[in-house]
Parts: sequence; structure tokens; C-alpha cells
Amino acid sequence: MTILDKKIKVFTAESTKKSKYHPNTDKLSVSPEPSSNQSAFSNHPYSQLKHRTIKNSKSSSHISINDELDELISKTSNLSISNPSKWSNISYWLVNYINPLFLTALSAAVRLYHIDYSNSVVWDEAHFGKFGGYYLNREFYFDVHPPLGKLLIGLSEYLANFNGDFDFKSGAKFPEDCNFIFMRAFNCIFGILCTPVAYYLSLNLGFSNLTTWFLSLSVIFEMLSLTLSKFILLDSMLLFFTVTCYFCLIKLHKLRISNNLLSLNGIKWLTLTGISIGCVCSVKWVGLFITLLIGYYIIYDLLLKTYQLISTDDQSLSNYLLHWISRIITLILIPFCIYALCFKIHFSVLTHSGTGDGSVSTLLQASLEGHSIDFGPRSVGYGSLITMRSQGLSPNLIHSHEHNYPQGSRQQQITTYGFKDENNDFLIEFPFDRGLLASLDYEDDSNRNNNTNNTNNTNITREIINHDELFRTLVKDGDVIRLVHRMTGCLIRTHPISAPIATNHFEVSCFGDIENSNEYKDEWIIEVKFQDKSPSPHFQSEDINEIHPISTNFRLKNKQLGCYLATTGYSYPGWGFQQGEVVCKHSIIAHDKSTWWNIEDHINKELESPKETYIPPPPKFWKEFLLLNYGMMASNNALIPDPDKFDKLSSEWWEWPILHTGLRMCGWTTDEIKFFLIGNPFFFLFTRQSEPLNIKDNGFYLIYLIHHGMNF
Repeated sequence: MTILDKKIKVFTAESTKKSKYHPNTDKLSVSPEPSSNQSAFSNHPYSQLKHRTIKNSKSSSHISINDELDELISKTSNLSISNPSKWSNISYWLVNYINPLFLTALSAAVRLYHIDYSNSVVWDEAHFGKFGGYYLNREFYFDVHPPLGKLLIGLSEYLANFNGDFDFKSGAKFPEDCNFIFMRAFNCIFGILCTPVAYYLSLNLGFSNLTTWFLSLSVIFEMLSLTLSKFILLDSMLLFFTVTCYFCLIKLHKLRISNNLLSLNGIKWLTLTGISIGCVCSVKWVGLFITLLIGYYIIYDLLLKTYQLISTDDQSLSNYLLHWISRIITLILIPFCIYALCFKIHFSVLTHSGTGDGSVSTLLQASLEGHSIDFGPRSVGYGSLITMRSQGLSPNLIHSHEHNYPQGSRQQQITTYGFKDENNDFLIEFPFDRGLLASLDYEDDSNRNNNTNNTNNTNITREIINHDELFRTLVKDGDVIRLVHRMTGCLIRTHPISAPIATNHFEVSCFGDIENSNEYKDEWIIEVKFQDKSPSPHFQSEDINEIHPISTNFRLKNKQLGCYLATTGYSYPGWGFQQGEVVCKHSIIAHDKSTWWNIEDHINKELESPKETYIPPPPKFWKEFLLLNYGMMASNNALIPDPDKFDKLSSEWWEWPILHTGLRMCGWTTDEIKFFLIGNPFFFLFTRQSEPLNIKDNGFYLIYLIHHGMNF
């Protein structure tokens, strides 16, 4: 052994005692011995070698090794212990790029294969394809789902040069100028992209390559999502944003474990999580389930940080507050802003009257081009023919029809209805003690849904009074009125009988006729609550004590019972045709909007109409946003099977997870291409059998934590 070998051996043995290996950086760092005389090279790990002493077993002597070590240091100073470049590692390329690209291509192949096989409208394409066309025609419509998914379908139809003239009737053939293949392929992209997101999600969970491939192939060949992604539906978009939400949650978990949620990278992933939540909830409300999962995790994390703040020194107050602020902004405000923005775009695009007019407020209807509202004279009088809309969370028109309550008074039903027809028409009559009856007759009017009936065809017989001034008597704040249903001649009344649904309030019914009405329970006192101002200067000085169509918000107080005509937001069951419940409620809060009403259509031939065109007040976005969302919720709740009707296509909730039944998506005649929706047996049964194992593992883990103590 040469003297240099001996010197290096001694150096290695001594420096190992002072060195530290950092696994995160794969580099060796050496803590140099302190020296009072440090040169420019003193920070180099090998600089201490110049002054080391070699102790021989036989004798100790100082050996100068400056020249030899200088040469060694100059040759090795640029060397470092590190991993080879990731770009030169073929396994890195395979795992992170080649594998997901191949799996994505496979997903695209099986989803786009024969996407044009059926040139007919299949299943819910009849709804969502039509809704996309409404955006192109800018016609207002109502649906139970938020607008983002339908806006994207409208975008696909716009890019496909669709002109919106095909109405997407179920089973109908697509016209030749309708590029339905592009529309379906656009929707299919969201289903395809679920595969790479699921792949990277598996990698971030720390699964092996084999498990990652298994999960990715499960997503590719899962038959439910594969089939649904072939059509113009919302399900692929919903699934894509759900998967991105879960992917972001896994990223947040990893950042939380490394205590980096307040870093720039942490804020980025919190923001992306908020965007994903906003998108998934803006497609369908089913997205609230994945939102709930993320919410549980965030609450759990904040509870741990609260414990650390109170019981340990690991959390400072400033950091704790930053954690709360960052989550409120990114996971609450950002999703809400995205959700509200979708409705803002929805209202901005749909500027023409359409099929959904009857389910929105009067002010929003009046702002649409081509609306059917008959403004009429600007003041309402006795004898006026009106329709009346609720200001509550179910903003529909008051309505009656020749069907009685099955219990309670068993008199004719009073409901609210989201569509315009002649059963929404009511006449304003004098109170009983005036001894007068309004005697106005109304001719057919094409603007009122081509109604061919008039008051001479009803059961109403009115005394004709020859005092013209009585016909021009205006209805004002504090006046008493009676409301007569035009089609059946009965009067709106209430009595101390519990309402069918909201049993803590009184039932409202339609009963009797105007000639025999002599009870105060048929009479209602007007209470004016608010007047919306028209932007036109010609209508700025309207009498605030009078009832004006469109702009006056008022309450109706029953003269006998002292309760107010109100809506509950509930829907009647099948016997009430799923229409809205109307009650009489005792309300001490003047701003209880469920008791507020406004007049929508107004006809009175004896009153003078304004010379200038009336310009209604503009609708308020947040009010319309709230009302439309409540209407969506009420309609969703009404979408339940009728127990009195047999539906051979219906199924129970437990049948789908075990593949007991599927869903027929189209007609089943011999000349039709048939689609049947059912899950992949292997993946479904594998998932069902894995669930008890997962519960068992979680249970053992919980027992372990309880036994050994939870380490926060």
C-alpha cells in the first residue's frame, strides 16, 4: 500500500464520523473541523486533509501531503453523489408519459368506437341536446340541473355549426345537416380524460405500477361510464370533475403530511380543488357528495390544527389563522363564485322568452324579449282579470282546477303552477258588505294562450251596475277584496283546517260562488309592502298606495282568521299533480317573502292603459339566482316514482350495485339499434367484495390508534 493510499484511508475513516448522508438530496455533507486559520478553500470538505496527522502503529509523525492532496482535490472537487438524470431513465418516461398516453389512447378507442352507430336521439339526449339548442336560440328554459354542463353542450353544438332548429325528440332521426357525431365526440372527451386522471391519482396514492394499470383498465372498461360517454349527456362531465376533485384531495393530503399546505404549491392545489368543486357542483348537484368528502377531510385537518394550537407548541396563531383563511377563500369562495358565474352566463345568454317563463319571477320574465305578459292598465281595479305570482321560494302562479282535496275540507284545490294556462285567471270582486258585483266581461285575447272561454261560459252571474265610476274603483292598500276563479266560479278561502303538507298552517281552498258568498273567510285585506320603481321617468311617480301590475309587492290577510295567503315550497303528491302547496299562515315578520305576491297579467277594459310603453324594473340577479335554485330543488324533490303507477322500467336502489337489473336506453323494436345500460360484472363484483375488506382494515387501524394512542 502506497503512502497516499494510507492517507486516504485515514481520511475516510475520520471524515465518516463527521459526515451526514441526506437521503432527500442523495448528497454527502461533511461538517469540517473548526480552524482558526481558514483559507479560501477551507469550506471544501477535503480542506481539512492538509492538516491531518497519521498515527502509525509503530510511530507518530507529521507527513506533509499538500502536493498529492491538492492534485486529488482538483480532480474530484466537481464530483457529487446524486441520482442519474430522470430524463435519461427510461422507466421514468414509461411510468410518467408513455403508459398514461397509451392508456388514454385505449380509452379513446373504446369510447369513440361506433359513436355514430345510432343516428337517432337516444335516452336523455332528448333533454340535454334540446337544452343546448336553447342557448343557441337564446330562449329561456327551466331545468333541475345547474347550467355548466348544458352550457358546454351548447358550446359543442355551436362548434358543430348546429342552428338550433332540431328539437331532439326521443327516437327521432338526426337531420343530415346536424353534426351529431361531433357533439357526441365533444362530450366523450370528458369520459376519455377520466383515464389519465385516474392513472396519476393511483401513482400519487403510492400504488405499484401493476395496481395502477389495474385501476386504469377498470376505468377504461367500466361499462356504465363507457356507454354514457358515447351520448350527449351530463354524466361524463360529472364523472370527470368528480375524479379531478378526488385527485386534488390526494394532492392536499400529501402536502398536509409534509406540512406544505401554506406554500405556493399548497395554495395552487387548494385553488385547483376549489375550481374542481365549483365545476362538479355546477354540472349536477350529485357533485355535492365528493364535496362532502373533501369537506370532512378539511374539517378533520382543521380540528387537528386546533388541537395543536391549544395543546402543543407546534402551531402558531398566525399560521392557524392562515390555514382557515386559505381554506375559506379557496374551498368556499372560489367554488361559490364559479357556481354563481355559471348562472350569470345562463341569464346573460337566455334573453328571449321560452318554455321556462312560467317558473321564474315576473320581473325576469318581463326582461325577456317576446314575453307574453299582458301589462294592461297601470292600476288594478275591482273587476280586473289577473294572474298572481308568489314572491316566495316557489315563485309560481296561483292556480285552481276541478279536483278536490282527498282529506280536510274536501273542497276544490288551490295550488301554485309553473306554467301558464286559463286556470291561473282570477277576478277581483268587491267585498260582501258593499253589495256590489263587478260586471266586466272579457273577450277572447290571443295573448292569453289562445283562451276561447270568457266569463259568459262560467258559473259567474253578476249584477250589472250602471255606475261607471264603480267599475273604475281602484284597489288600494287596506282594501278588502274577494278572488273568484274565472273558470269554475268559486272563491279563494281559508278555514281552521290543517293544510295537507304543512300541517301547522291552515288549508286554502276554492269553494262556493259569487252569488252565495257571504262569509268573511272569502275576504282578503290588501297590505302593500314594497313598490319596485320603473327606470322610465314616465312611471316614477305612481301612487305607492295603489296596486300596480308587475311592480307592487303585497300581502293578503284573511279577514276572519288573520292569517296570510302563502306558499310553503312543498309540492302536493300525485293527487295534487306535484303542484305547489298554498296555505294560510300566521306570520309576524313583514318581510316573510312566502306571504308576498305580485300581479303579473292584468286586463281591465274600463281602465285606461298608459300612452307610453311600460318599462318594468330590472330583475335582481341574486334574487333570481336564489329563486331559480330553490325551484330546481323543489323540482328535484318532486321527481319521485308515483307509488300508484306501475313502471316496468323502474328499479330499486339496491339493484344497481349488484347488477340485478339494468336500464333500457331506447326503443326495443326490431329495426332499432338497442342500448342497454349495465355495469361490468367483473369490476362491480370485485368492488362489492372489496368493500367489507376495506371496512375490516379501517376497523383494525382504528383499534390500533385507540390502543397505542393517537399521535397528532
